[in-house]
Amino acid sequence: MRVAAVGDRIFVSVFGLIGADRFRVDSDEEFRSTITDLVKRGGYSMIIVPERYLDLTREIRSELIAEGRIEPIFAFVPEKGLNKRVEELKELVSLAVGLRLEI
Repeated sequence: MRVAAVGDRIFVSVFGLIGADRFRVDSDEEFRSTITDLVKRGGYSMIIVPERYLDLTREIRSELIAEGRIEPIFAFVPEKGLNKRVEELKELVSLAVGLRLEI
């Protein structure tokens, strides 16, 4: 299983210590192109990204689901003050159940 970490210098350095391939990005555009390239190239089972990039990966994750692909898995690392992943999960559960979920 190959793992990639995509994010700023500190983020990728931490995950590099546990064996992830590091891809440093300094802008949203650079992040998008790096993620797109990693997915097209293949070879990674997991891509670890900071939670702040959740919205930038939504389209590519939807494409992977539509294609029936199960890899790569995106792992979002929570960041202090952000609850983007929790909000996305609440939205998806609400769509599945047919009711707006309030927690």
